[in-house]
Amino acid sequence: MRTINIITFSVLSIAVFSSCIKSRGNNPGLEYAPDMYDSKGYEPYNQRDSNLINPYGMNMREPVKGTIAQGQMDYFYPYPNTNEGYEAAGTGFQMPADLQDAEGRGKYNYEIYCSPCHGLTGGNDGKVMEKVGKPVWPNYQDAYIKTLPVGKIYHTLTYGKNNMGSHASVLSPLDRWKVIRYVKELSGTGTVASDTSLNQSNEVKR
Repeated sequence: MRTINIITFSVLSIAVFSSCIKSRGNNPGLEYAPDMYDSKGYEPYNQRDSNLINPYGMNMREPVKGTIAQGQMDYFYPYPNTNEGYEAAGTGFQMPADLQDAEGRGKYNYEIYCSPCHGLTGGNDGKVMEKVGKPVWPNYQDAYIKTLPVGKIYHTLTYGKNNMGSHASVLSPLDRWKVIRYVKELSGTGTVASDTSLNQSNEVKR
């Protein structure tokens, strides 16, 4: 009788084990650690089928397009990444009048993010320029940079332009302005330039 019970238990165990493997697609990982595949918690970017309402099974809802998080209004930038947006920024987007940089963050960030291409003094003599080639304008002391509107520089830092990529992920809006202020100091103007006819004639250099 004992032998029959052992045989019966063995047969049932094999049947149960086989059904588990079949239901899991013969995947030992899913069988022994299912929670590593299907999280029991609501994860924001879950890529499986825990949420059948949102796209891709995500549990997090993306913010409404065009909205700005509370306390982040300085990240609002009204100009699109187009030639028209670039031109409009040149006349419509100005440096904050009360901008202060007592801690020298403009110089600090410039030397980290800008000098590899443009050099420590704006001479376009950074190591990266040796690889990708210099722009037409020779340095920051050129009339093109001296008269380039700050709004256009901000636009370029935000979106990138030509060989220069976007710096929006590494520079906050305030730090972008501080870098621009330092660039203008390197150019020898030390002030905000207006969109003059000289700048218009040099615009093709960018």
